[in-house]
Amino acid sequence: MSDSYRTVTALVKVVRPNAIAVERPRGPGNTWIPRSLIHGGDDLKIDGLCFGSEGIWHTFRLVEWKAEEAGLS
Repeated sequence: MSDSYRTVTALVKVVRPNAIAVERPRGPGNTWIPRSLIHGGDDLKIDGLCFGSEGIWHTFRLVEWKAEEAGLS
């Protein structure tokens, strides 16, 4: 089974080895996204992000069901 991806743009706040935190588009706080659900080519670029305390807007491909669940679609 192949996963369908959706291109999303999100404010990345925190990058960890196994997940990233992005600002919720609706509602307070952040939501965590496992890096295993991000397209491999886009995941490689995440480690190279340079951002300050406010985060950085980044566009990447995310598994469709997670994009919907996180409110990023």
